[in-house]
Amino acid sequence: MDPTQGWTRWLPRIGGGLALILLILFAWGLNRRSALEAQGDAIIRMLFVPSVEQGTLVRRSDELARFVREDTGLMIRSAVPTSYAAVIQALGTNQADIAWIPVFAYVLAHDRYGAEARLQVVRAVDLFAVLVARAGPREPEAINELAGRRIAIPADLSPELRRKLIDRLDREAPGWVEVQSAGDREAIRLLVERPGTVDAAASTWVFSGPHDLVGDGRKLLEYERPGTLRETRIIFTTQEPVEEYTVTYNGCIFTRSDSGIDRIEDLNGRPFAYSDETSTSGHIFVRALFNRVRLILGNVYFAGGHANVIQAVHDGKVAGGAAFYSPPSVREMRDHSLVGDARRLILRRMQTEEARRRYLEEVRILALTDPIPNDLACVRRGFPRRTWEKFEASLRRFLATEEGRAAMFDLVAAVDVTATGDRAFDGFREALRSAGMSATQLLEAEESKLEERTRPPGGTQP
Repeated sequence: MDPTQGWTRWLPRIGGGLALILLILFAWGLNRRSALEAQGDAIIRMLFVPSVEQGTLVRRSDELARFVREDTGLMIRSAVPTSYAAVIQALGTNQADIAWIPVFAYVLAHDRYGAEARLQVVRAVDLFAVLVARAGPREPEAINELAGRRIAIPADLSPELRRKLIDRLDREAPGWVEVQSAGDREAIRLLVERPGTVDAAASTWVFSGPHDLVGDGRKLLEYERPGTLRETRIIFTTQEPVEEYTVTYNGCIFTRSDSGIDRIEDLNGRPFAYSDETSTSGHIFVRALFNRVRLILGNVYFAGGHANVIQAVHDGKVAGGAAFYSPPSVREMRDHSLVGDARRLILRRMQTEEARRRYLEEVRILALTDPIPNDLACVRRGFPRRTWEKFEASLRRFLATEEGRAAMFDLVAAVDVTATGDRAFDGFREALRSAGMSATQLLEAEESKLEERTRPPGGTQP
């Protein structure tokens, strides 16, 4: 018998078997893909905005991805696009699952693509407490002189600061009497406007420039009641700071100390610099504040960054400028930049503390905006809830480690995270409306900047 005939007889059977095997493998692959999609265990694409040095973001996001993979099996691929607009678009086209972005970018992503807010960044603030007395003769000059005297204590003083302060008062000023007040400014107001009511007042305190109108109750009241600083003095400061946590920061208005500008209304008709059209702290919230008090500025321009605003104010090119504000913390102690607001971008370049303090003498904070929500983590529309819950639980375990906390600080300046939802950002939306801005305008501005950055030199994009 021809041996090829037997081989030929088996070929259909072999072909059928291979086809069956391929069909089984194909079905298994489809079933495996469906299972992965149902469980949300496919690769999670997580984006960060380019807020700090690119290498740091890449290294730290890889640390987070590695921890989550080893902890839960979830695979994370992180990236840092070149702009907010790119992140927003990625959420809208399912090219990103999770994004860590500022509130303005979230609002755009939510309104246009249905992105969902899940976690908000929590940042730390180092707070001290002070005791303030009137500056006249025969007034208390030290804490032990407050024995048997009445002291205004703000009701919103943090529990730990209150405990530290009261423990010290009980030891060194026995018989002192507490008089409650609503807040720091109100406590100082009792001291200076109703001297028969209290002999001293407590206040939260953070370091600020000598002419800033922020930092403690005396300086806050100075804005409304000029002369408060001259009429009072700090007679005691707690030695160790208390770390408190916040989900907000502020925008602020800077001016030269010798500008003659003491109130927001003094900027009427004067030249002013905003940081950037899409900046929450350096434009939107400040503009909303100006609209609320019906202020009409003179010549206005966008300086292209917070540091540029500060320098324009210092050089006298404008009467005032808008940039971000945060109280100083351990970071500013480490790098000797003294303050946590936008001036630190200039101060940290200076070689001596004398030069830095001289700069703070010359450029001061006039006022703060309403609180602005910190950055947040959001997910694309339809991201599996089960997958998110696994990721969030792992992220919290990551933050419970020293290495994880350091990594998240480098990534988004966070020491913790807290659950959030869309309604938490309604105040921002209202500020946007008050500023006469729209989400579409902000997105177009960001996309325009992205186009400028990616356009080849000397030519147009293909």
